[in-house]
Amino acid sequence: MRVLPLWKCVGRGLVLLITLHPAAHAAGTPVIDIDAEDAAAPWSQADGAGAANEIVREAFARSEVPIRLHTVPYARCKAEMLAGGVAGCIAVGANEALGTRARLPRTPLYRVRTVLVSREHAPIGSCDAHTWPASATVGRVNAYEYAPRFEQALVATRVSVSELGSEPQGLRMLVAGRIDALVLQLDSLKTLDYVQRQAGAQAPLQVACDFGPLDSHIGFSVRHRDGALAMAAFERGYAAMLADGSVERILDAWRERLLKSPSPPR
Repeated sequence: MRVLPLWKCVGRGLVLLITLHPAAHAAGTPVIDIDAEDAAAPWSQADGAGAANEIVREAFARSEVPIRLHTVPYARCKAEMLAGGVAGCIAVGANEALGTRARLPRTPLYRVRTVLVSREHAPIGSCDAHTWPASATVGRVNAYEYAPRFEQALVATRVSVSELGSEPQGLRMLVAGRIDALVLQLDSLKTLDYVQRQAGAQAPLQVACDFGPLDSHIGFSVRHRDGALAMAAFERGYAAMLADGSVERILDAWRERLLKSPSPPR
């Protein structure tokens, strides 16, 4: 099957038009609109590249379903998916707060760990939220889902919470002393060192707490008319990719790319 990727700027977002074999259009297959976060490198990047985006594009291509991929801030990605403005959003965390407001595939795209980082000798230096001073400020990305233990810790403390646009922005604020701690979603591709280099915030930081794992999925809308169709098409393609090793090959290629890259995209 021939796949022709075309990029087009639409408003403040970047749209990837994936054109499949003409038979797909002749069969009346609708073009599926999918949002992807623009600040989650190396999984989803502002230029539309990224390991998660690549997996999703290939999965839909396997099912011969054409998609338009829009890169937008995560808060917009999630809001448009929940409201039914787009069929899906890359990538949402499977936590209780999301609940049944979105359809989630059986198998996640990847798994992160929710960690709290702080400067050395900062007032927040452990998982025990009861020891966090009320005068402290914790940064988190607006609309992000986090591991349940972190959400529970926030309920148990009186610290101020600063809603941020992205993790790199939060790291720059942390290094500058504008917040006392920052919660990050890290994994084998997106390490603390990677995010620090992406932010240009090279300073000694400590992992104050690891709050545990969280699965990250492409989330599908329960309100969009093509939400169920889109998830079924993705799951067919994704299952085939997992079975033949394509997913692991994509991840291996990204691991090699990150080793060779002197600096992440900003």
